[in-house]
Amino acid sequence: MLIGAAEASAQGGGQQQAPLGFPGPAPVATSPLPTGRVTYRTLTEINNELERIAKANPDRVKRFEMPHKSVLGQSVFGLEITHNATVSSGKPVFVMTGVHHAREWPTAELTMEWIYDLLKNDGADPRFTAMLENVRFIAVPVVNVDGYEMSRGMLIEQKRRNCRVEAGKFPTFAECANPANRSNGVDLNRNYGVFWGGSGASVSPAGDSHRGAAPFSEPEIQNMRELLASNQVVVALSNHTPDAKVLRVPSANEEPVPADVVPYDSLAQLLGGDLNWPAGPWPKIYYTASGTMEEQAYYSAGTFAFTFENAPNQPVSWRFHPPYSFVIDQYFGTGAYPGSSSRAGYIRLIEAAANPKLHSVLEVKAPAGAKLTIHKSVSLETSPLLKSDVATDSTRDAAIKFTQELSSSLVVPKGENHVTWHVNPSMRASQHSSEFIREAWTVTCSLGGRNQNVDVVIARGETKAIDLSRCR
Repeated sequence: MLIGAAEASAQGGGQQQAPLGFPGPAPVATSPLPTGRVTYRTLTEINNELERIAKANPDRVKRFEMPHKSVLGQSVFGLEITHNATVSSGKPVFVMTGVHHAREWPTAELTMEWIYDLLKNDGADPRFTAMLENVRFIAVPVVNVDGYEMSRGMLIEQKRRNCRVEAGKFPTFAECANPANRSNGVDLNRNYGVFWGGSGASVSPAGDSHRGAAPFSEPEIQNMRELLASNQVVVALSNHTPDAKVLRVPSANEEPVPADVVPYDSLAQLLGGDLNWPAGPWPKIYYTASGTMEEQAYYSAGTFAFTFENAPNQPVSWRFHPPYSFVIDQYFGTGAYPGSSSRAGYIRLIEAAANPKLHSVLEVKAPAGAKLTIHKSVSLETSPLLKSDVATDSTRDAAIKFTQELSSSLVVPKGENHVTWHVNPSMRASQHSSEFIREAWTVTCSLGGRNQNVDVVIARGETKAIDLSRCR
């Protein structure tokens, strides 16, 4: 049977705070999950836990609020987790998200339990300790906060999209919850800009995979765009349910074979082994989709980005959020999913983020206290825009061109004159052919009103030294 709001909320109230920010004493029924959880969290529980985790672990965790409120005006929160979380560093970044699609409740649970898993095993398991020493992990458990509240609160249980009722207008809670508007909303995983508006995305506002009025029209995806653009995200994962796939680009028919398909697909196949699922490009093993997170991350910054389709093989009645036992089994690869462990996939991804063969490394000489900024401006395109959802109508409008600014920074630590900065390659995959576009990062050193710039062209797997010591 479906898990209802009353059952899930029974675990939430009146709990004491444990040292790692755990929800509190285990409920009467427990599971092997890091928290012992046995029921789905509500949005309020998730937000409260994120706050508690950060307060309980100030040296390892920073909570952040996304810059844009949802269409209903709600805040979207995430965590940064690493050793010395408040100190600037050049560590590679792994981003993981849940709940692009509102009814896919397991994706929030898997993300939350992985957060606890990392913190619980840090210092106890050398492998986990190395993860947080070498990588900065960023988690956004609920991207689609409004939709999740509608679905999880059982107001519109099978809601997939966000709460946009009419393009360009901000609805009220009551309007989104109105059953008459249940077919409205934007599919957030069709609203990213790169290849937006092409195959596998609906033109119609009533379409289940509606692309939205424009690329990045939805504040929830504006948040993700800025998160990906302001960090050196070398690996990214979007958790979904329920179709037993590991997906990478290309996701739309309009895309070429990726320029660096060999290392990208090699990692995908290893993940497929961890989960015992087919792994590869969307059109080959799944269906077509345009305006996805993977497209945005890969073509803008060279991020190796993936989707996991978790908790498969469910009856229609609970297909997207099955009883909680399936979440537990999926996390560990036990029970209903023997040998199919999301946890194993997460471990592989965070360790892949640390692997310098899969990104680029800058060895930067610069004075202590200097601010280092890495920047480039990237020209990107949507798909040639499909004008209709009619299968026999292949007419298209011209693609929309747009610019993406990629910029991140760090401060050279006190007493140091060198930093190792793990970054994405400046050589970027073309949207039109299986080739790289030769581009350069501009690295700027700023200190005491003086600046020094250097341009550097760097490929995946390369390490280059740059001297910015004259900015003092």
